[in-house]
Amino acid sequence: MLNTKFWDQFYRWNELTVSPIPGYTVLLMVPGDLPIFLKIALEMCSLQASDHLVETLVIPDKLTAGLPELFESWAEEYVISPIRLVPLTPLDQFLAQKLNYPSLTHWFQIFRAAIETRTTHAVLHDVDLFMFDSNFLKLHYETSVSRHLACLGVSPMWDGWFSEQRIHHVVPTWEMMFELDWLRSFEPWQHQAHRNMIDGKWHGFDTTLWTQCRTAPERVGRHEQDLRFIHFGQVISSYRLFQQSPLHFEDERFRLLLIRLLIDAYDPSGWPCEVPSLNDLTKGLIDGSKRVTYLEEPTRQYYPTFRYQLHQLIKSGLLGDEKTSVLENGAASFDQAFGWMLPG
Repeated sequence: MLNTKFWDQFYRWNELTVSPIPGYTVLLMVPGDLPIFLKIALEMCSLQASDHLVETLVIPDKLTAGLPELFESWAEEYVISPIRLVPLTPLDQFLAQKLNYPSLTHWFQIFRAAIETRTTHAVLHDVDLFMFDSNFLKLHYETSVSRHLACLGVSPMWDGWFSEQRIHHVVPTWEMMFELDWLRSFEPWQHQAHRNMIDGKWHGFDTTLWTQCRTAPERVGRHEQDLRFIHFGQVISSYRLFQQSPLHFEDERFRLLLIRLLIDAYDPSGWPCEVPSLNDLTKGLIDGSKRVTYLEEPTRQYYPTFRYQLHQLIKSGLLGDEKTSVLENGAASFDQAFGWMLPG
């Protein structure tokens, strides 16, 4: 990783020339080579109430050929706010490719989004998170403002180290609503995933976690209301690991299967994708020579968790009959292989 002098020289906050607009911006961090997740994110956000929403920014991790045209086409149907495409700079893209840290690429996306955001608040919408309540983001923003929070998350912290250190206020980045003033109160690089020290103890901090630790606990919160959502998690990072794996890949959390099912259900573009076909993935249930396999015991143990999440999505009413039929039929061979039954 490059040292702090480099980040201080090339990555600084821009000078604000006008006062921020009260309200929030939706930040869509999308994989540039999997535009189906842009399509899904736009559809999910389109179902949200538009109260307090000022703008939506789309920040791809890479600007692939054809993506701007797809964006323009899909943006025409996105009517709940103005929407803009914010590409990474050539330097961002060079460093992302050279250093090859998914968390760093995510930080580049957040940095570029923050430079472009014109509102007091923004929300980091995860493309593998599905919101069931049309007031989800509206309530999220209103809660953040009413409690005067620097950032507001929706899930407990997954890293148990923080609880061991009695640091209970930090929250993961997905669907985190934050104040731009808070983000800008730190040097940009300080929000990166990196190793640092808290109370004399070294630890690896994920994106924004070190800065949250340096923030008064009462300024960081977790939404306690019944915000109904499904977050599969680690979908894009699993895809990147698959792309980097030289031989076969054990899809132990079924993230590649999820991507394939969503492509088959949603894809209106015929975009080429490295994820194998459903037929090839199914062969990996019994054939260890396949590019993607499902043979290890932890994989078998995790299937009920994945399948119940998929079941919740299917029954949510978000997708329509045609899409849910594709998901159910696509999962049928895996249900049989792992002995999964619909909840009674």
